[in-house]
Parts: sequence; C-alpha cells; structure tokens
Amino acid sequence: MRELCGLAARTYGLTAPRAAATLDNAASRAVLTRPWFVRTGETRLDGRPGPTYLRAL
Repeated sequence: MRELCGLAARTYGLTAPRAAATLDNAASRAVLTRPWFVRTGETRLDGRPGPTYLRAL
C-alpha cells in the first residue's frame, strides 16, 4: 500500500486518495482500516452500504 500511494503521488499528483468498500467485503475493509486510511463516512456501492476512507499523502 505504501508503494502504491507513493506512485499515486509521484506519477499522478494525487494528494488524498479516497476508497470505499461494501460491508460484505471484509478483505477490502481490513486493508482500509490499517493506519494509513481514515474513515470519513458512508456511501452506497451498487446499492449496498459501505464505509468511505481517505488517506493524506
């Protein structure tokens, strides 16, 4: 994840990638709950609820 975020900043100029995962996607939510992402709210993906996350680069 660290390498991916570095690439996003260097190559694409991103400053704050956002992510979301549905509640039934435990693997994706596990990655997003690690220290590098902060939970910012809720959304719906394909009609299913899920948390949203943000990571400052």
